[in-house]
Amino acid sequence: MAFNLKKVMRGRVWKFGDSIETDAINPYYLYPTMEELKLHTMEVYRPEFPKEVKPGDILVAGRNFGCGSSRPGLVLREVGIAAIIAESVARLFLRNSISRAIPIFVAPGISALINDGEQLEVDYPRGIVSNPLNGKSVALRKYPAAIEEIFECGGLPQFAYERYQRKRALANSNAMKEDGKNG
Repeated sequence: MAFNLKKVMRGRVWKFGDSIETDAINPYYLYPTMEELKLHTMEVYRPEFPKEVKPGDILVAGRNFGCGSSRPGLVLREVGIAAIIAESVARLFLRNSISRAIPIFVAPGISALINDGEQLEVDYPRGIVSNPLNGKSVALRKYPAAIEEIFECGGLPQFAYERYQRKRALANSNAMKEDGKNG
């Protein structure tokens, strides 16, 4: 599923604290199917979350979001979370999220900017996250161009496939030109 970084997002905030663990995000050891996971994600921290989260909502967290094991956060996208904005993100969780094109961003100061339930605006092209209610904003760390392309392709496997197809097409084109010169 491709993610358009050029689109400004606005959504209701679900605010969490520091060190949100992957075991709470994705408790697969208790709930082996995606349908079961969707009913239980994040309930350790906020029991109402899986019942009340809506498509387009934004998850805001403190430091070290996604710490713990290598479990991905795909279930958050499946329940409708449009983006994850955190003070900092555990490295492996960040890489796993990028590889699956799950919109995840680092914005130091985000926790002080917003309260639970308020609207948040994410303007990636400008590198700003803002609270329309109080007019305050913080900088959003932007990704290198290659990472942006991974999001636009829909994840790392799709990015690799599209890159392979482009190189293959170029090689075929060059081979046909060479055959025309020799033929």
